[in-house]
Amino acid sequence: MTEDFRPLTLKPIFNDAMIAEMSLYDRFRRAEEMVANRHPRDAVRMLTGVVEEEPGHAAAWELLGRAYFAAALLEPAEQAFRRLIDLEPTSGWAHVALGLTLDRQSRHREGAVYHRMAAVLDPDQDRRPRLVPAEES
Repeated sequence: MTEDFRPLTLKPIFNDAMIAEMSLYDRFRRAEEMVANRHPRDAVRMLTGVVEEEPGHAAAWELLGRAYFAAALLEPAEQAFRRLIDLEPTSGWAHVALGLTLDRQSRHREGAVYHRMAAVLDPDQDRRPRLVPAEES
């Protein structure tokens, strides 16, 4: 009999001074871990400085959008994914992510435009991006 379990992960504790001392690379990598370990709001704290210092860093905008989406902060997620599309207009994944974010805001008609664009940009791609909503308590 196998049981489904997640390994115990402690909530990361970083204050603003600790974050400021970290390199952009370290902040980005820590934020990746935080999103993977279901601490999206902490990841947002790490990433806001990254995108401020490197506004053209598409991977940081993608991760920030994913963190906002996972934290159910849909308006900031929308803005992050719009910025990602500005940086990478041919990214089918970015269009799907924005479409899903708009769908979660009950803006289905507007979201459908981005889903259609994603299908045109990459018709063979799996349309399930790595967006994970916040767990319900």
